[in-house]
This record gives sequence, structure tokens and C-alpha cells, in this order.
Amino acid sequence: MKKSLLMGLCVMAILCATGCGNEKEVMKTCTLTSNNVAQGYKMENEYKIYGKGKIANKVVTTETITSSSQEILDYLESYAKETYEANNEAYGGYTVKFTNENGKLVSETTIDYTKMDIEKFISDNSVMKNYVNSKNEPLMDGLIKIYEATGATCK
Repeated sequence: MKKSLLMGLCVMAILCATGCGNEKEVMKTCTLTSNNVAQGYKMENEYKIYGKGKIANKVVTTETITSSSQEILDYLESYAKETYEANNEAYGGYTVKFTNENGKLVSETTIDYTKMDIEKFISDNSVMKNYVNSKNEPLMDGLIKIYEATGATCK
């Protein structure tokens, strides 16, 4: 009896030490497609939101803009680079790679909330307070709501 109880306690201790009760890794995908005929480009974006349980850790985006005008693609690349660089300087956590060739501009971006100064980000963007918990951790559902507000469909 004592051996069984001791063995049971050992198994429970091992399970707890190796992840018993840890939040499950999750990933949600949001997509957004728009055809801006007036400006001469089409946009297809994918946003992958990664987290543990209800807390988001990072977002990986792939934004693809197609246009027959290289001038439009160059302008949009310049604008995106300035925006991402400014955000990275202010808050940290951004990694971005651009490819601009053959009528397509692709930006691949990772926003790592574990490396970001989230308190400063929330202070500068007060609406974000609605999308974090009491520890200022970004919520999966909050980020999904933000992407859906831009017209994205999330699964």
C-alpha cells in the first residue's frame, strides 16, 4: 500500500514537473484579402497568432501586395519599412523581411510580445488596454478582435 501511494506521488510529481497543468500551445490564423482598384494594387495577408492558453506570445504575418506598378510597390515598401522600424525602435520585438520583385511586394513580419515593451506600447496606444489582461499580457481573443475589425477572417 505504501509503495503504491509513494509511486502515485512520484508519478504526479513527475507529471507536474514536466508540464502537467501547463497551458496548451495554440495558433489561430486570420486572412485578409482586398482589391484596391483605385490605387492599383491587390493585397493578400495572413496573420498567425501564437500563444499559450489565452495569452498571445507572437504574431507572424505574411503580407503580399501585387501591382503592375513598381512605383506603387516601392512606395508601399518604403511606408511599411518606416512604420515597422519606428515601432521596433519604440517598443522592440519586431523582425521584418521584405521582398519586392516581379510585381509582388511580400513582407514577412514577426511581432514577439515576449520581447516587446508592452507597457510602453499600451501607454502610447491606450485602446490596447482592452486587449490585454491585468498583467498587460496580450490576449489571443483580443488580437483576433483587432484583426477582425480590419476585415480579416479568423479561424
